[in-house]
Amino acid sequence: MMSDKVETDKLQEAAEWFFRQDGGPLSATDEVLFQNWLIASEENRAAYAEISGTWHELAHVPDISSAPHLSPSIITKNHWFRAPMPVAAVFSCFFLLLGGAWYSDFATRISADGYTETGEVQTLHLPDGSTAEMNSGTAIAVHYSSSERRLRLLKGEAVFTVSADAQRPFVVEANGGEATALGTVYAVRDDEKGATVTVVESHVAIAALPEGQNVRLGPDQRVSYQNGIMSAVQSVDAQSETAWRRHKLIFVDKPLGDVIDELNRYHKGMIRIVDSSISTRRVSGVFETNDIVAVIDTLKKSFGFNDTRLGNLVILIHL
Repeated sequence: MMSDKVETDKLQEAAEWFFRQDGGPLSATDEVLFQNWLIASEENRAAYAEISGTWHELAHVPDISSAPHLSPSIITKNHWFRAPMPVAAVFSCFFLLLGGAWYSDFATRISADGYTETGEVQTLHLPDGSTAEMNSGTAIAVHYSSSERRLRLLKGEAVFTVSADAQRPFVVEANGGEATALGTVYAVRDDEKGATVTVVESHVAIAALPEGQNVRLGPDQRVSYQNGIMSAVQSVDAQSETAWRRHKLIFVDKPLGDVIDELNRYHKGMIRIVDSSISTRRVSGVFETNDIVAVIDTLKKSFGFNDTRLGNLVILIHL
């Protein structure tokens, strides 16, 4: 039996192969490498079957857009929660939170030079020819001067492709730290867990202020920081980590709770697990970001949980 770490590593390798194939036919050399990888062990074949199987299940989920639409006042449900829950109160709180979130985000909107709505991905073209590919729910403020190209990631995530300019450093500020390009392509994410920088190409210098911790990252390396404290450098597959650029998400042995948190970034509404016993179930697969409700349907089929919905706006997950 494989250890948890070995199994996770195999799933990560399988996800990387699946992602590369999804981008188009493999080269002759890569096809040989892939076939050799499959032949090498039963564990490799099982991991690939798990990753690709989850993905292909998604293609067979019925098109819910063709189903009869329910009035927003009607709540669809399969089974109710094991513990009673005041549904009207839950939905009322949701709409209050939604309204508060919109107003609190107003200041961010007017401060941003680039802004994406939930579920939207777009490219911000910068004055020097550099670009910022903005993920769902992202805001960026641009401050260019004669001596520096500085961008402030107000929220969300973006991949920066930097044009060379030796006289003006390219700096992305997020969560009290800075990521300075050294001729590169890199991703910066800022959320409630802090900031994360992932290098796709070349190198990036990271400074976590005010503590002043510094590190230089190379391709397929990642580091996170918050409150001036920096994590250890991690090795990752940067293409998989930024799969959202192609409207995909890759999960390898992730807790369902973490998966739902990530799906919420792309869903115009709220998805919540209200039965904590479900949160720790492990998920591996490749999913589309442009149909989050279909992803929930696939997970529901795979794990056997139930949900209660207000249309597709509010989805409460339970046993």
